Amino acid sequence: MKRNIRELDESFEGKRLSIEFCDGEIAEVQLLSVTSPNKYDNTPESCGIVYDLISTNRPRQAPKGVASWSRLDELRNFEVIED
Repeated sequence: MKRNIRELDESFEGKRLSIEFCDGEIAEVQLLSVTSPNKYDNTPESCGIVYDLISTNRPRQAPKGVASWSRLDELRNFEVIED
């Protein structure tokens, strides 16, 4: 079941997700960390996710073993693949 990106919080850390990006990319990831808007900083640049990329429908030039960062406003929706 696809979920709105506003539902993405720390409770999903450590889970495998399918994420749809606003640019059309769909990626399977292992979510490492979520930084949500808070009272101290809610700028788009400071809110996002850190993840390990498992697979994607687009070519990427990232070395194996490197975690990636994406801003929350770059994400459209997500789905939990495994709990």
